[in-house]
Amino acid sequence: MPPDIAHYEGREQAYVKHRFLAHYIESLVFKIASRRDVVYVDGFSGPWEDRGERFEDTSFGIALQALRKAKETWAGMGRGQRTMTALLVEKNADAHARLQEIIPRYPDIRIRTFNADFVSVVPDLVAAIPADAFAFVLMDPKGWKIDMEALAPLLRHPNSEVVFNFMFTMINWAASMPSPAIQASLEALMPSTDWKVRLDAIRVFPGETKADARKRVLVSSINSAIARIGSYPYVMETPVLFPDKERTYYSLIYATRSTKGVEVFRDCQEAALKTQDRVRADLRSAKRAEATGTMDLFAPVAEKNDFAARWTTEQEAAARRAIVDAVPLSPNSIAYGELWPRILAEHGVRKVRLGRMVAEMKATGELTFLDWGQRKQVPDDGYRLTR
Repeated sequence: MPPDIAHYEGREQAYVKHRFLAHYIESLVFKIASRRDVVYVDGFSGPWEDRGERFEDTSFGIALQALRKAKETWAGMGRGQRTMTALLVEKNADAHARLQEIIPRYPDIRIRTFNADFVSVVPDLVAAIPADAFAFVLMDPKGWKIDMEALAPLLRHPNSEVVFNFMFTMINWAASMPSPAIQASLEALMPSTDWKVRLDAIRVFPGETKADARKRVLVSSINSAIARIGSYPYVMETPVLFPDKERTYYSLIYATRSTKGVEVFRDCQEAALKTQDRVRADLRSAKRAEATGTMDLFAPVAEKNDFAARWTTEQEAAARRAIVDAVPLSPNSIAYGELWPRILAEHGVRKVRLGRMVAEMKATGELTFLDWGQRKQVPDDGYRLTR
């Protein structure tokens, strides 16, 4: 069940984040729970600004609902019982005390809480995750200071995916500060990535602002650190904007070893970006109505999906260029099943849309498929491409 926007007045960006998490976790758990037990790890649980009566507007509340729903569904289909576990970490004593209220609400889920710093309990968290279980790790700190290398034992769990959400504006501000302590903290966040050298020698590409270029460097550096430390071949990001500004508030980074995870992420991303546009349009409309004393019935329609449409168009154009670069010249070829995860990992395009794009490029002669079946609309993974 998606979160209720009524609980998010004044923090609409958190609503967009939680809509993404609700959609993603539910899709993920349903695909995994039929085969493995599931462990949800929340490194910075809170709660902080929740307004729901049952913590339904918190990340851990959303995750627990998804775990329960998956467990009940698979049991009802006769596929056996799966053990669902939640490991909730919160350093603040008052917030941790409130976490205890969630335990009796979910007697069907094993819940353990830790009143400690996230990094300090990594060995305990690793020990609590069965070797054959699937682990979903959420890192959503109030700040940004995390020692990524210290998280290695957790991130390297063989069956795992990670979502790291951070306030981009805070990291961008910190990256411009000369303080040795701040610079050391940023190095711990992005170890062995040369982020500082890249920022100092930053290049602004055509169509970019300097802020865009800084975001590209910082996000790619965090992505690289997570990919290396956790051995994740696919690491992606989706932006969450300020409710009333054309600037990134959150950067939500996702890491997976599964091509299915890549596909699910891009589907959930598109839905979240469209939700974001609706929320932002409604907020602007409400502010105009408050300022003028009249309700503008037409403005929200005109403004809806503005960012999502622009961003998707840019991503599809970049994906087309990347396809041409990745497909070799004849007589060499590449299997579509090898191509599409690479393109989706780098560009915000859904798999279904990418299939249509390469079909269009086949029709124009930009691509040649060696195995295209009769009456096929989109390619199969085994089809070979060449140019």
